[in-house]
Amino acid sequence: MVLDVMIPKDSDRPCAIVELLQREIFEGLIGIKPGQIPKDELSPTERAWLLSVLGGETVHAITEIGWADEAVRWVETTTASKVSSKADVEQFNAGNGFSLLRFHINDGSTCWLKATGAPNTQERAMSVLLSRLCRDYVPEVVAQKPEWNAWLMHSSGQSLSELPREAPEVERMLQIAVESLAVLQIRTVGEELDLLNAGAVDHRTHVLRNDAEALFAYIDEAMGCQTSTKVSPLGPKRLGELKNIFEDACDYLSELDIPDTILQGDLNIDNILFAGTHCVFIDWSEAYVGNPLVTLEHLLLLNQIEDPSQKASYNRHLRNTYLTAMSSICDARVLQDALPFAPLIAAASTILGRKDWLQTRELSDPRRFPLVRAIARHMDRAAQAPSLLRALLV
Repeated sequence: MVLDVMIPKDSDRPCAIVELLQREIFEGLIGIKPGQIPKDELSPTERAWLLSVLGGETVHAITEIGWADEAVRWVETTTASKVSSKADVEQFNAGNGFSLLRFHINDGSTCWLKATGAPNTQERAMSVLLSRLCRDYVPEVVAQKPEWNAWLMHSSGQSLSELPREAPEVERMLQIAVESLAVLQIRTVGEELDLLNAGAVDHRTHVLRNDAEALFAYIDEAMGCQTSTKVSPLGPKRLGELKNIFEDACDYLSELDIPDTILQGDLNIDNILFAGTHCVFIDWSEAYVGNPLVTLEHLLLLNQIEDPSQKASYNRHLRNTYLTAMSSICDARVLQDALPFAPLIAAASTILGRKDWLQTRELSDPRRFPLVRAIARHMDRAAQAPSLLRALLV
């Protein structure tokens, strides 16, 4: 069991502390004391870190020696069932207060234990709230352990590494996802304050408009750092025009008075489980509140059908399916009027993300600039769409 992972400043290599749960499966290993580890095997920081863990002086409870046994006991007490074997426990994440484990139960079922550290500490509260509001469309939280910032979930569906390649099957699965997304979002209407209090980031349209100045200054900085000559950067003049269009789009959408809902800010195929007739949406570390069409646009990006006309036809059908499903909370004609603005707003939402860079000013990280430039060019194309320009002229 990996207890913790770090990359010390005085070393360029990651270092992990691992607890051996079943010694008998590793014949030939010989135990040594920490003082016997050669000096060149560990940096001073790594050695101090190892000694602190062995001495029980850890920052996170889930990095303590013996935590795996405690986790097994908690799962068994909570489920009133026996874990099949510690050897069958699967670990998918670890380090800095994070851990993701899958337990196989003797009755054939499975459950997941997830613990999160900074900056995702809010995910537990969000998962618990959504489990109450959106049963069947998010993982069911059956227990939580605040001292670990952990929660226990039942398995919810089948994970896909990628969508099928056959076009009709792609449309069928995306239609299930679109219908499920609508149901999930409808159940969060009127729950905006609870969602925000649980840690969701505020991406409501009027808030996005207020962020426009900082957003486009950020994009301008990213464009100014471009070194590639394959495509020209968007200059200050065009970014100023884009900012005006974005602000007008936000004003237009605000007048439509579409109910705000939960948004999945990290929507990818790995975060959608298929459970037969519906989908389950997982991993709510990037939970936002805003215009529901934002997540619809992100979902449609999963449509990677190569034929352009076929892809466009499927997307029109999927949008109509979504509008029909959402008509119980908003006139479908109002949503139809909002559709031309959705790609522009969804792209801005992606760049803003948690908006932590607005507070910390850690926005000059060059590793993120290529992504910001790519999304900004998507915004530029979206702003040139005839349907959007026509809507703004009305």
